[in-house]
Amino acid sequence: MQRAQRAAGWVALLLLAGSCLASAQEPVQAPGYNCPRSCKTPNCYCASHEVPGGLKTRDTPQFVVLTNDDAITVTTMPVILDITSKHKNPNNCEIPATWFVSMNYTDYHLVQEVYMKNHEIATHTLHHVADPDLFQIVGMKLWLNQTAHVPLEKIRGFRAPFLIHTKEQRGILQQNGFMYDSSIPEPFPTATSPDGNTRLWPYTMDHGLPQRCDLGTGPCSVNESHPGLWEFPMWDVQDDKGVVLTNMDPQGDIYEAYKREFDRSYYGNKAPVGVYIHAAWLMDPSRADGMNRFIEYAMGHDNVWFATMSEVLDWIKDPVSAKDYARQRKAKGCRPPTDMWFPSGKFCKSISCVNGNWSDVACTCTCVAEFLDNQPGFCLDPETKACTVPKVWSNADRSFSCPDHAKRDEKQVQAALDAQEQAKPSTANCGHDLQDFVGLGMSGTQDNAQLYSQALQAVDGLCDTCASARNPDGNYFTVVLPSTTKVSKVQLRAGEKIEGAFVFVGDKSSNNGMDNKACAINVDLPSEEAVEVKCEAEGKYVTLATPRDMVLCDIFVTGEAVASNDNQDEQQQDSSSNPSYSTGAGEYSGSGGGDGQSGGEGGNVPSAPSGDNPEDNPLLDQLLSTQEQGSGDFHTTSAEGRQPDHSRVGMDGVNPTPDATPEQLKQQLMTTYEQEIAVINSKRN
Repeated sequence: MQRAQRAAGWVALLLLAGSCLASAQEPVQAPGYNCPRSCKTPNCYCASHEVPGGLKTRDTPQFVVLTNDDAITVTTMPVILDITSKHKNPNNCEIPATWFVSMNYTDYHLVQEVYMKNHEIATHTLHHVADPDLFQIVGMKLWLNQTAHVPLEKIRGFRAPFLIHTKEQRGILQQNGFMYDSSIPEPFPTATSPDGNTRLWPYTMDHGLPQRCDLGTGPCSVNESHPGLWEFPMWDVQDDKGVVLTNMDPQGDIYEAYKREFDRSYYGNKAPVGVYIHAAWLMDPSRADGMNRFIEYAMGHDNVWFATMSEVLDWIKDPVSAKDYARQRKAKGCRPPTDMWFPSGKFCKSISCVNGNWSDVACTCTCVAEFLDNQPGFCLDPETKACTVPKVWSNADRSFSCPDHAKRDEKQVQAALDAQEQAKPSTANCGHDLQDFVGLGMSGTQDNAQLYSQALQAVDGLCDTCASARNPDGNYFTVVLPSTTKVSKVQLRAGEKIEGAFVFVGDKSSNNGMDNKACAINVDLPSEEAVEVKCEAEGKYVTLATPRDMVLCDIFVTGEAVASNDNQDEQQQDSSSNPSYSTGAGEYSGSGGGDGQSGGEGGNVPSAPSGDNPEDNPLLDQLLSTQEQGSGDFHTTSAEGRQPDHSRVGMDGVNPTPDATPEQLKQQLMTTYEQEIAVINSKRN
């Protein structure tokens, strides 16, 4: 009996060991690429052409990813949506696409419309430039968030314009909260993709990039390391003989081209199939017909899902069988997202107003001079809802007015414009709006790009990401507000305990904001706990200074903007360069106390030392002398504008050429598309 039990135990152990071996991913055998078995999802995944999770190919869902590059405009959006809206996934939801968006010509209302249809919004730089820097990459992410209100945590992906990718780009992505890059072409046969039926799956860059980048459009190396950042390969379209045709916008019969790629994967290792296009290319009706035929062909097979890139990566992190995946997707349903903020409190589909502007608040067009009786203008067409009905002149009243069929109640329209819904943008886990700013500053010896990447982590609305400054001579963090503000309080959250901190507020940018008056001194900040510092002061520069290390996870300034006064600003800039500090103490609420006192709600911070001489304040003397020694600092983006504004680029207008006609806009986009394809093909030849 005991012998039988022992035998059964050994059998169970052998079966368990076999299942473990089956589920282990075998890394690709590329020269110099070494990915240990300790690299495991969800945060690490070796480059491999084996099915994730050890699933058998017959039990694996076949993913197809449809992506579109460049602007979202009234010309390009319908081209893609006309395709996706005609086809349904097995859960009866419309198929989605991933949109790599650049700011030039993009209408942010249309970004919202695409997002609300459960498509993915990713980034393609602000101005579609080759070899983009931090300004272009992070600036577009912030533009999408602050203009279109796409949640920061949902902007996960990036594709380099012209597919010109670099190590530096990937470093910026990894440091700024991106989940994946999709810029590296992947042909076969290579060590990573031995043949058309054995293609490389997406992987993380923890242990290098094993792809043959010398065959592509930029450099990469097995010696690079960007922990947690995924590469979603751009699989090439290749003919029956394996000759590379392209990886974007194939010429000729696109139905046959994509059908061939689909069959290779579906009857091979089930690696995702990539359909990488530009809407400008798809404007040709014959190509649109070919695309529809291909999608119908693909959807005619079992377990096929058109998915966004983020959805594919989420599955790789936690792979389940095709049967279980279908159950998960059916349970999720087709409901639109609920995490996008709208000024009106609800999503309303925008239209082209023609002779007017679309109002996000009222969800209607405001027409040119509609309610001015002494000027000609336009009125709202009750059928099209656009401003296309001309006002008429009345000889009797000696005034202009809208025809009876196009009249609106001015009070009702104005009330709608004034009725700002109280709903606020969601900001992950910090419990307040996103901090509005036009510049950031932080102590440190790194270059500006690295410091800016650090600084962003204190204003991204995520309390579990922190900006770290560890200058032994003291540290500072400056937020530059959009305009002079009457500050009432500053909410702070430290990742490590801080003692003896100062808060400065004012309109001076010199000495990184520390020439302004101190509204709170000797503030103690406990670790990982929000503290509200009551700080009644006026200015656009808000600076936190600490005598030792600063790990700042969140800073949020509350106040009201005040009318600008250029003369006053000039007087302040011309005043003595010696810093002066108010003797009035601020208040704060939280568990930390100043000078060892218990804080509590409304606890008083001890008064500042008397006198305006910085020698009376050892911390200030310490920090200012450090500046003079040139130990390295990051100058804030200030009114003087010596550096580009990384945080709010594009806020003044969604379209650099708003007066372009639809035909002109189409031509501009065609030119961009043709230039990009020409560069990509020249790099591959």
